[in-house]
Amino acid sequence: MNLRKSLLTLLIITTGLVLSAQTYKIDVEISDLSDKDIYLGYYYGNKTYVKDTIRLDSKGKGSFKGDSLLDQGLYIIVMPDKNYFDVIVGEDQVFSIETKLVNLISNLKIKGSDENQALIDFQEHMQSQNKKIVAKQVRLKEQTEGSDSIKIYQEELQQLSDDIKIFWDKTIEDNNGNVLSILVNAMKNPEIPDYEVPEEIVNKDSARWFHSYNYNRTHYFDFIDFTDKRFLRTPIFHNKVETFFSRVIIQDPDTIINYIDVILVDAEKDAEMFEYLLRYFLSTYSKSDIMGMDKVVLNVVENYYLSGKADWMDEESLDKMRTQIAKLRFNQIGNTAQDLKLETIHEEYARLHEIKAKYTLVYFWEPHCGHCKKTTPKVADLYHEYSREEFEVFAVYTQTDKKEWTDYVFDKGYDEWINVWDRYNLTNFRFFYNINSTPSLYLLDENKKIVAKRISIETIKEILDIEFGKTSVKDKIEQENLKKD
Repeated sequence: MNLRKSLLTLLIITTGLVLSAQTYKIDVEISDLSDKDIYLGYYYGNKTYVKDTIRLDSKGKGSFKGDSLLDQGLYIIVMPDKNYFDVIVGEDQVFSIETKLVNLISNLKIKGSDENQALIDFQEHMQSQNKKIVAKQVRLKEQTEGSDSIKIYQEELQQLSDDIKIFWDKTIEDNNGNVLSILVNAMKNPEIPDYEVPEEIVNKDSARWFHSYNYNRTHYFDFIDFTDKRFLRTPIFHNKVETFFSRVIIQDPDTIINYIDVILVDAEKDAEMFEYLLRYFLSTYSKSDIMGMDKVVLNVVENYYLSGKADWMDEESLDKMRTQIAKLRFNQIGNTAQDLKLETIHEEYARLHEIKAKYTLVYFWEPHCGHCKKTTPKVADLYHEYSREEFEVFAVYTQTDKKEWTDYVFDKGYDEWINVWDRYNLTNFRFFYNINSTPSLYLLDENKKIVAKRISIETIKEILDIEFGKTSVKDKIEQENLKKD
């Protein structure tokens, strides 16, 4: 035997195995589609992206291939007519697919990938179960009230639901650790156990609600591993995170901050997962319409971006963040508002913190702002509903044209409240109150703490009406329910 030749052959074989283990190759045959482009796409968060494009030959054959492995997750193969089907890309990234453009899903066959066959089996079983559920639900709706059949159909629906849970658990067990298992895990929600309310608790409905709420928020992510970036490449993960932060937990800044911190402790262990979630939190709460959510932005930027943990950020971008976030520190809900000593329209001086009213509206405005023209009359109406011991308006003209300002105020009869300006910007009010546009409204309590900010005058009226007994909280809830109906 030629030892040198044998060693060379072994080296070639070994090298080939190593190279094949570091590449992907997905052969596709769509027998009734020829000379057309098809696309390999992937899920990422709540979007899909194209990874590769090939043109099928005259026999409908082609191969997606590359010199490095694909990131594992759920992918899609998209036809020219935008129809598509899902495929799993796991550890084994060499397999073949056969189907037909007509009945794309039902004709689908995948060879060389047990995981994709398991996906097909899973999808077929779920379609079958869903058809049974829909049929039972239709029959249930057809029953007359009091019919004995109602209970029968309800029990059958419950049994179908239980069967699906068992099937999901078996799928996870049989595919433990691969992409299909994380896909099914991402679909699962916590099952809230029954709760027996202690006899001494009077409001049992509230106790049951709190139990459900507390259990759901505590166990909502039991089946999600925030250290596993494969979850990002499923169509479920993003929606699950979004649902938790927008619907499952109370929309209170401190509560949201707490859960962001809890999740990011694990996510920091995977760089891609950490970056995705951090970008999501910053984007979501920067655009939030809910009052006070800038506190969440402040926390995310200070504790993660500016702390050096966001190592993908360049220094120029971080400097912009520092400038933007500095404006938020002084005007958080619950903070004492920055005191302002400004010149009045009568060429005297008025100081914000010296106002004795129980509530003070700090109103930043200008005469020729379109939104201000709609808001200022409403401020005037609200001003006249209450005494000065109850409510005062500290109206800050944000521009420098005194004639424009004074003419408008006296012409419209807005000279009753405290009208002030800062012609030389000595107080830096734009910074302390983050004034980038007008109108901008801050409601302060008698201690000049910020109660509400950047909200409509209608919302401020609702707050004052409740505070001064014109409307009860119960009445307000009933009014909102009537609007929904």
